Amino acid sequence: MDIRDLRPPAEDPWPPFTHHPPISSDGVRGARTWPGLTYAFVRGYRPLTLDLHVPLDTTGPVPVVIWIHGGGWTEGDRRYVPLQWPQQVLFEKVVAAGMAVATVDYRLLAEAPFPACVHDCVAAVRYLRRYADGLGLDPARVALWGESAGAHLASLVAFAGSREPADAGLLGEVGVGEGVLGVVATVLFYGPADLVWLDDEVPLDGVARVLGGDPSLTDRLSPVRQVHPGIAPVLLMHGRDDSLVPVTESETLHRALLTAGVDSTLEITDGADHCFIGTPVEPHLDRAIGFLRDHADRR
Repeated sequence: MDIRDLRPPAEDPWPPFTHHPPISSDGVRGARTWPGLTYAFVRGYRPLTLDLHVPLDTTGPVPVVIWIHGGGWTEGDRRYVPLQWPQQVLFEKVVAAGMAVATVDYRLLAEAPFPACVHDCVAAVRYLRRYADGLGLDPARVALWGESAGAHLASLVAFAGSREPADAGLLGEVGVGEGVLGVVATVLFYGPADLVWLDDEVPLDGVARVLGGDPSLTDRLSPVRQVHPGIAPVLLMHGRDDSLVPVTESETLHRALLTAGVDSTLEITDGADHCFIGTPVEPHLDRAIGFLRDHADRR
């Protein structure tokens, strides 16, 4: 089975996935693929890897979009988009728009508590900048795009990564260990904005597992509390009927960004659940890619 043949579940839209069937793939059409680049080693954990797809028909270094998958910080895989969407289409659309796309694996919460997953996404940005010349990338034109929990992580990298002074504990020193984190733009698909609910929903004996024993992290892990005037343009997209992450999360974050003077756009889709279930996804992908391409071209 090719990865493009994977189909969404027929009845339950949120089944408890335990595996995928054996799949193969010819890769992303129109791209040179660098599979499984190890962007960081953390002693005692699996190597942290990303895949990079760079357009073939380009001259000179290209912008790169870093895609961060969702899954509630507890599951997910850099090679797949939500199963409710056609597989590979997102990556192929980015490449067709003349941009590279990097897809990142990060440590999940059963492996390491917050903020390890933030550290990993930060490390991926620094890695791609460090090796941009050899990979055909323009280090001045890096963008972020995440969905659900991945949108939460993308927003933290974009917001905290552009703040001065830097929060070294939140950003970490994984992998390359240092380097510029500023981006040209960020797209956030239905991500949580405020993690204050962790204080109520995580039992005391779970704080060590989820927050590394530091309950104060919930404030720093909340994108709405990381907002400042120096953030690059943001596009938030959310389904009005999202049953997993309420649309009020994007509305709250959008208001905070506007109040800080950030170029923020919020687009809400009527009749759409989480993952935009109930509406066609490709117009959302096209809108996001157009936004990212437009801001990459301004540099």
